Amino acid sequence: MVATDPAAAGTLRQVLAEARPVAQAFVAAGHRVFLVGGMVRDLHLGRVDLDELDLDLTTDATPDRIKAIVGPLADALWTQGERFGTIGARIDGRVYEITTHRSEVYVRGSRKPEVRFSTALAEDLSRRDFTVNAMAVELPGGDIVDPFHGAVDLGAGVLRTPLDPRVSFDDDPLRMLRAARFLAGYGLVPDTDLVAAMTEMAARIEIVSAERIRDELDKLLSAPAPAAGLALLAETGVLHRAVPWAADTEAARVAVDALEPSPLLRLAVLTADADTATVRARLHALRHSRDRTDRTAAVIAGARTLSTGDVDTPAAFRRWWLDIGGDATDVRRLATVLDPDGERHVRRSIELEQALAAELADLGPPLDAATVMAELGIDPGPDVGAALAHLAALRLERGPIDPTEARSLVRDWWAGRVT
Repeated sequence: MVATDPAAAGTLRQVLAEARPVAQAFVAAGHRVFLVGGMVRDLHLGRVDLDELDLDLTTDATPDRIKAIVGPLADALWTQGERFGTIGARIDGRVYEITTHRSEVYVRGSRKPEVRFSTALAEDLSRRDFTVNAMAVELPGGDIVDPFHGAVDLGAGVLRTPLDPRVSFDDDPLRMLRAARFLAGYGLVPDTDLVAAMTEMAARIEIVSAERIRDELDKLLSAPAPAAGLALLAETGVLHRAVPWAADTEAARVAVDALEPSPLLRLAVLTADADTATVRARLHALRHSRDRTDRTAAVIAGARTLSTGDVDTPAAFRRWWLDIGGDATDVRRLATVLDPDGERHVRRSIELEQALAAELADLGPPLDAATVMAELGIDPGPDVGAALAHLAALRLERGPIDPTEARSLVRDWWAGRVT
């Protein structure tokens, strides 16, 4: 059995019992099947939550054979990952991802890893990122397979690669970024040879697609305390190669750790030195969605404005509230990190929000376009937009304006324009 902790051993027994029908189907078909991935590692650490667990299995069966074996047992089957050797299945409410033994290797000149199938578990495990992830549990019996001493490394708190780190990082350079995540998430200390290899091969990260770098960076920034991982990336030069604009100062790392595990907020800290247009360009280069880009840019701009003390009057607050999209939570958190005096400005913004609460749901112009056109006797066109913009500015400056007063104001404005 892989787990010695009583609670972890109990969890493993539950998993073995649940997976037994699947395992027996593979054995009956002449194949071996193993539990692999993060669950094996996390069993050692007592981190497994069965309610949210998907089971990752690896086998010597080909994808066609996997489908034939699990098809009769599955409530649903999906094959989007078949060309990479993975068949997904839902069996008795549990999701399984079952993959033919394989390795992923970047071929020189390519930006995408090439998948190679194998019939040997040892080869599959040797091509995994770190020894703590290169363990397996054979099903249905539960015997541990740990050819690279991952359990020992996990107990000692050491991060190593199964093969020479230069081979591992050459196979998949993204593992250099992933190393940072394992420092941040598991408190592991990198082996000296691993650090040396990252330093030598930092430029190799540039072959990895922006999407994969984005996803791995998000995972790092979701860890409880990413500072140690960011420090490793900065020390080895990988951070500059992967995300050239990311702040790599000690102050930035302290600020990142001070925030809750929010990729958006922590990424905002790493790019908060830039203007809004540059922030957008940086996030676009990492292939972030428009919504994520817009929100991050708004949070940074809003936090900067708040931390300068410029949100201290009702009119300034209304404009700020509109600019940040009516959600100040992340903005206030970031402001307190960017400026030691931020707490005072945050408290003032909370006071203003409470005082103006009744009107914040609608900060738009007090008249609609149809009313403006009828009041001024004009047709659709730029003048209507200008009138609405004028009313909107008055609304933000003065507060709520009733329709009668708004009509008078727009008529006065129009008279001033046409005379």
